[in-house]
Amino acid sequence: MEILIAEDELQIAEPLRKNFLEEGHHAMIAKDGEEALKLIDKIQFDVIVLDWRMPKVSGIEVCRRLRENENRTPIILLTALTQTSNKVEALNAGADDYITKPFSFEELMARINAVIRRFRYENEILEFDELTVKLIDRKVETHSGKEIDLTEKEFDLLKYFILHQGTVINKEQLIQNVWKLNFIPKTNVCEATIKNLRKKLEEGTGKKYIKTLYGEGYLLIAE
Repeated sequence: MEILIAEDELQIAEPLRKNFLEEGHHAMIAKDGEEALKLIDKIQFDVIVLDWRMPKVSGIEVCRRLRENENRTPIILLTALTQTSNKVEALNAGADDYITKPFSFEELMARINAVIRRFRYENEILEFDELTVKLIDRKVETHSGKEIDLTEKEFDLLKYFILHQGTVINKEQLIQNVWKLNFIPKTNVCEATIKNLRKKLEEGTGKKYIKTLYGEGYLLIAE
């Protein structure tokens, strides 16, 4: 793993870096929030270990900025603060976990492994009702293990529906976000793809997942 340790207390940061290296990971140290942001802008880290109180830009502010910029890298906040309100603030700022000082390296490593597993799962697999969508392999399976063979565009369409489940989606949104067009084509390519996707999902599961709301758009539902 590529790990960033954003910690201004070197007596904490250096031993952490050494332990990570001994575990076979690559670790870098940022001594303040400003340096951390610069490194994050240049390097794709697998996890960020972020001290709450740092010079120049605080850890909690670094966390907020990353999430506002849609950076989803897992973040574990380190702090001496122990009140429940502090933990709530950390999680609301976008931290994936929170650990109070002093802590053992073994506990920190366990928490890192947990957030990495959760992050990878959330970013590689989508689930909806009986459907499992594997984003890396671009495969769709039912919970019974049956594979549903989709075209590239049908897969992209299903992914978009699942990511926006519970929301009525109109044709213009689909054309813009799935087909990446800024105009409505004269063909019925959108309607035809939805029809084919709906048919394949029904054949694979026996359920009708895509509901047409006339005059409004489409809605993904689990009957």
